[in-house]
Amino acid sequence: MNITFSSTFTLLQHEVALMEGCLSIGLTALRNATVSDKRKFYSGFFNTSIAFERLMKLIVVVDHMLSNNFDPPTKKQLKTYGHDLSQLYQLSVDAANRNKITGITMPIKGSIEEGILRFLSEFAKSSRYYNLNSLNSRSLQNVDPLIGWEEVINRVIEEDVPEKKIKKQIDAAKLITDKINDMTFTILHDMSGESLSTPQALNLPARQLLASPHLMIRVFKILSPLIDIASKLSHIGFYTKSRDGTSRHIPLFKETLVDYMLNDAEIKRKKRWP
Repeated sequence: MNITFSSTFTLLQHEVALMEGCLSIGLTALRNATVSDKRKFYSGFFNTSIAFERLMKLIVVVDHMLSNNFDPPTKKQLKTYGHDLSQLYQLSVDAANRNKITGITMPIKGSIEEGILRFLSEFAKSSRYYNLNSLNSRSLQNVDPLIGWEEVINRVIEEDVPEKKIKKQIDAAKLITDKINDMTFTILHDMSGESLSTPQALNLPARQLLASPHLMIRVFKILSPLIDIASKLSHIGFYTKSRDGTSRHIPLFKETLVDYMLNDAEIKRKKRWP
């Protein structure tokens, strides 16, 4: 017996696989990024923002299909959604409400989570071009993404990282500095491009690594609701028949996203995704 699948089923299956590939690279890069290797920050920003955008567009597409007898939106309709991740998040919340998926809201105004979403949205829309656009003149509209992300990290350190861990790191860096400062020099720049002293070069990467597990928990506070919406909408679509009696228009996304359905303790321990 041959089981047939519609073209939308296969295309959506491919799209969720593409999204998950970007997500795994992005989250792993953000988790392990420090000022000592800025490549990981950029890889994290790029892949995570793409993954968020594509995940939310999957939600919008499936929601549209459920309301329109499994007809997908047109290319013109898709283009209107653009790269504004904050707006797409609101559309995802609206889709959840329409389909009676409860407990999904926008990030609290002024929260770290809102700051992360806003940062990723700005990166998706424009600041991913910051380095090239700033070669001739500094952009007055866009903040250097490294500086913007450092603001997020600093808030996480202030609100989430235990003070005793920070003090322990400062003491350890001072101990090493006292032993090597007279015989070493440092060629390393901070997130804003300023030269770092030896104590700073020892302390800053370690502080960023201290923040990383807590930072990932904050990222998942905005990611997990999207995974929940996408999984539940695809479940509805998979088990619903169209008016002509055909089925299998939408795949189950949960099979692809299950590795990201984690609690805080699991997220905190994890250094690589999936």
